[in-house]
Amino acid sequence: MNMKSLMLLPFLLLAACSDDITGASGEKGSTSHEKTPAGSWNISGVSQKGPFVTGSTVNIMELDSLTLEQTGKIFKSTIRSDEGDFIISGQGFSSPYAMIQVKGYYRNEITGKRSSGPLTLNAFTDLSHREKVNVNLLTHLEFERVKLLVSQGKSFKEAKTQAANEVLAAMAMNDASKSFEDLDIFKSGDENAKLLAISALMQGDVDVAGLTERVGKFSMELAEGGSWNDSATRTVIADWACEVSQRRLFDDIRANILSWKISDSLPDFEKFVDYFWTDNYGLGTCSATNDGDTTANVNPLSIRNGEKFVCENGHWESIEKNSGNYKGIFGTMTDARDGQTYKTVQIGDQVWMAENLNYDYHTLQTFSMCYNKDPQKCDEYGRLYSLAAAVDSAGLFGDGGIGCGRGNAEACKVRESLRGVCPEGWHLPSESEWMQLLVSLGGVVEESETDEVYPVKASGFNIDDSGFNNHSGGCYYLTGGFSGEGCDKYWTSSSRNIPSILGLNSQNASAWDTGWALSSFFYVRCVKD
Repeated sequence: MNMKSLMLLPFLLLAACSDDITGASGEKGSTSHEKTPAGSWNISGVSQKGPFVTGSTVNIMELDSLTLEQTGKIFKSTIRSDEGDFIISGQGFSSPYAMIQVKGYYRNEITGKRSSGPLTLNAFTDLSHREKVNVNLLTHLEFERVKLLVSQGKSFKEAKTQAANEVLAAMAMNDASKSFEDLDIFKSGDENAKLLAISALMQGDVDVAGLTERVGKFSMELAEGGSWNDSATRTVIADWACEVSQRRLFDDIRANILSWKISDSLPDFEKFVDYFWTDNYGLGTCSATNDGDTTANVNPLSIRNGEKFVCENGHWESIEKNSGNYKGIFGTMTDARDGQTYKTVQIGDQVWMAENLNYDYHTLQTFSMCYNKDPQKCDEYGRLYSLAAAVDSAGLFGDGGIGCGRGNAEACKVRESLRGVCPEGWHLPSESEWMQLLVSLGGVVEESETDEVYPVKASGFNIDDSGFNNHSGGCYYLTGGFSGEGCDKYWTSSSRNIPSILGLNSQNASAWDTGWALSSFFYVRCVKD
């Protein structure tokens, strides 16, 4: 071998070693995930739900290159401003893989306010490939899935790509074209819009504890099977999203985020929110090709199941819009007895069901019914209840109304605000609770000791604008049968002779009691304990 060949030999050996380290994917490391050490590194980025606030903690932890388990090596820093930005540097890691964890309070994009409690978000990263890592809800949702896929033999890059696509598929969105670590809710583009949309959807109308539970269940279910099949939670989120979309509340969310003065523009996240709830309802795509088509929500878990929507200008619009001008956001509650979910609304200091009760109360002595004996009317209006059913005369859920309504008016001195037929944690409102509702809306209450027909009156309010949704079908009278649609009469738990009835329209209400109510059927609206 000549001298020139001897001089080239070290370089040839080095090149051969380099070929062994770089795999076919272009990623450093063999299929066993062995990689060169990261050495010194410097990482910056932003942490977002909305942005985490100043002082939130940032930890970067070394992970074993084979198992992605923590090795115990850790570097700490903090969020530098309310824009969620951080910088953290270090050296001495023998593995290039690291977990960045951010914990602290964040700005809630739905309310515009600081969160009520701290949240923790994680991100996997490869320090040998990155100098910037954004930590957000999507990096957190993919986290456990990436870890499992690596343990099953996937390369880090392959695991990240697969997990990212599975996260988006679970939210009815198409494949990822960018790493979640590159996303920023204040930047333009569809990928950033997806991040903001999913962040808003998962937050919905829950607090930080509810968000943490949702995110935790999602990430663990995704890790195990690559999908998110929690139909109940998905539907609750879809119902919230539909409400936001139909009531044009996206502008409020935009205004909340822009009020933080971090950016003067946001990506088009609204369309991805719409993708989620319309997919959940089974509505399909709304485009120019099917403009004018009508279809119904086929999700049996939805509080809007059966509601019809029409495709107009690329957007699904409800045909059954409430006539009021309520711009707030409805909550939800689920009746554990039959699994039905109802919209709820806070009015003043009270929380009311924003729908009539639809629980099928049936005993040997009494029952509830659908208007005109049509099951579809129960879905639309709720059920009609006899007095005995309304106060739970059989004592199925409490003893406050036992015996009432079985033909003996003297047995109907029921306890005010008894549970009656309402779900656990809710009760049949008294006259005073009804009047509290109306006064909180600006109504004026008038009481008369001499007026035997209408001893309590209120006027001057607008019940529809409150989100109460005064939407009822007809009543039923033993002597006259079904009265015709639009009979807005509700049972109360107050009694003079027997529990009284509240007649209500959009501008006034009256409460009264009469003997014939023993054999009549009216609606029930429950208020939270």
